[in-house]
Amino acid sequence: MEELKKKEIFGYSLGGFGKNLAYVLVSSYTLYYYNSVLGVSASFVAVLLMVARIFDAFNDPIMAAIVSKTKGKFGKYKPWILSGAVLNSLIIVAMFSVPDQLNQTGIKFYITITYFLCGITYTINDIPYWSVIPAITQPGRTRENLTLFTRMMSGIGTGLATAFTMLCVRQLGGGIDSENYKKGFMIFACITAGLYTLFTVITVINLPKERYVEDGNISIKEIFSSLFHNDQALVVSAIIILFFSAISITMNLVLYVFEHENIEMVMFGKTFDYNKLYTLYMVLVGVVEFLSMGLFYPMLRQKLSNRKIFKVGTFSAILGYTAFLVMVFINQKMNFWAITIPTLFLAFGLGIAYVLISVFIANSVDYGEKKTGKRQNSMISSLQTLMLKLATSFSVFITGIGIDWIKFTDEIEQARDVIVRERLLFSIPPLACMVVAFILLCKRKDL
Repeated sequence: MEELKKKEIFGYSLGGFGKNLAYVLVSSYTLYYYNSVLGVSASFVAVLLMVARIFDAFNDPIMAAIVSKTKGKFGKYKPWILSGAVLNSLIIVAMFSVPDQLNQTGIKFYITITYFLCGITYTINDIPYWSVIPAITQPGRTRENLTLFTRMMSGIGTGLATAFTMLCVRQLGGGIDSENYKKGFMIFACITAGLYTLFTVITVINLPKERYVEDGNISIKEIFSSLFHNDQALVVSAIIILFFSAISITMNLVLYVFEHENIEMVMFGKTFDYNKLYTLYMVLVGVVEFLSMGLFYPMLRQKLSNRKIFKVGTFSAILGYTAFLVMVFINQKMNFWAITIPTLFLAFGLGIAYVLISVFIANSVDYGEKKTGKRQNSMISSLQTLMLKLATSFSVFITGIGIDWIKFTDEIEQARDVIVRERLLFSIPPLACMVVAFILLCKRKDL
């Protein structure tokens, strides 16, 4: 089996780095931007994001079918990867450039249109991007190494975007009120979109020739029929939804936790407020996630199967959420380390999950080919995109409805019942998702 060149692996992984810079901006900060900066109700945003993802449930498989039938001198994937990135970058800039003259009705219409377009254009790039893995590798170490390095680069992009977005927004906007934040988000979106496009161009230039080509002569009906006969892919999809729904609830809510619990820390005689601590928190999460992918996963892989490693990561996340649940019953202010240490357990599990969901999905392509006689790189790979979108929409819906249920106030010290509701939302739904994901991993022994 032909090995991949280092420049091919590195070039491909840069696409993941750029994609995740953009993905995190949209997935982790859209709710905050629409709600706290533009003043749109959290419930409206929650419904909008949920409906958009339901639409994507139909959009993603259709895009996968289009990719599988693409023919040309540049192959099936390169044209879509590049065009999707360029279009998605333009829409992301538009999303965070809401015209000042719009009233609330106009804002709601504007963000609805641009958010739907963002999902469509992201799909154009994302599905062919991940479809490349089973098209240039076979099950084994080469595939695992490609996936690992790509996920590490993607993790760096995620960590940088997660940790420094709000810091950059404040600096670029020149202040902390809503108008400054609006300006800061717009400038930051332009920078992110430029990097996303640049790194995608590098990916396309270095992408190797397709070696294990999917069957492009399958009808749309056959594509969907064989997909639902791939029971391994469906189980992996369920695990992705559960795992990333839990993580997304945490990432969408944690900024509110820092603000409304007014988290502080005294170090070296100096008090650090929640603005600076949030950045530190995200940096620590990113570092642990990166170490989980780049250090702990390779170490564990020498002794354990991928399925057992994923169980370890999921159990680690369960421990973190259990700690958050305990905090519901502690009648005292949450400090920095009380929220950070349990989150590091989540970050450990997340790093492992990012590597293994891509491996499991790619392996499901080969599993499906053996079972049905049809190779479907794009359709099976589209499940990863689709499930992550569904997880994001579910989590934002839960978080948006939950924020209105919590009833945060403008007071620095929130009432005890507000804090209890906040901590319940922060712990119980994610914990339930993780437990079910762990059960599925235990039952499915062929992953």
